[in-house]
Amino acid sequence: MEEYSKKIHTFLATNNFSTLIRDPTNEYQKLILKTMQECNMIIDTRQIKYLTQKKPSPPTLKAQLKLHKIDIPIRPIINNKTAPSYKLAKHLTKILNQYITLNNHYNIINSTSLVLDLTKLKLHGNHRRITFDIKGLYVNIPIDETINFLKAKLLENNNTQITHQILALLNVTLSQNYFIFQQKIYQPEQGIPMGSLVSSLVAEIFLQHYEDINIKQLLDTKNIALYTRYVDDMLITYDIRKIQPQTINTHINS
Repeated sequence: MEEYSKKIHTFLATNNFSTLIRDPTNEYQKLILKTMQECNMIIDTRQIKYLTQKKPSPPTLKAQLKLHKIDIPIRPIINNKTAPSYKLAKHLTKILNQYITLNNHYNIINSTSLVLDLTKLKLHGNHRRITFDIKGLYVNIPIDETINFLKAKLLENNNTQITHQILALLNVTLSQNYFIFQQKIYQPEQGIPMGSLVSSLVAEIFLQHYEDINIKQLLDTKNIALYTRYVDDMLITYDIRKIQPQTINTHINS
């Protein structure tokens, strides 16, 4: 148990979580309610009561040990079910899926679709495969850049007022980024809330934006034959005569 607690504290220290002096739950609850009342084109007044969390409390941190990895790091799990934005985040996910369409150019649905993609490749002896794992995805998502990209996507098919209200709801939901562990309340310096029901969609929106800009450059050079991703795991097939793994790694991290 001592080693488990030590790993969690290491996770908190290495990801720059700060300690809050007081519980911000009531402030978030009031802000969320106020924002919902101002977004009448997206949320009907009759829905507000249902989407308002009763007796909210801070999200809680738990962790699973990744036994299959070196040094057995933890997988942080934040339980948001009692958090002020829990119901709104769930509803907002449906709204975003309704109002935007993602390209999903590089996503794989399952192992069967991956096998089909791999069998279509024309490979030779100089091709190699490499995998990358995105480390600390949620705590490294740049919110401003993601919101700007999402705004452009929303404005493609929606008017300015609807777009403004959706983004207002999203901003207030993402701002609720804190959790409690061993009677202390922590807040990350950046990124999106772990455990929030809307965060996985926001992360996917950013990753697709990133891929359209950066990964497309690699594919256009013909130095890599395939790039595909499942959540935060990437698989790349490349030609060793044209590009080295270190170069790919540097390009992705840049």
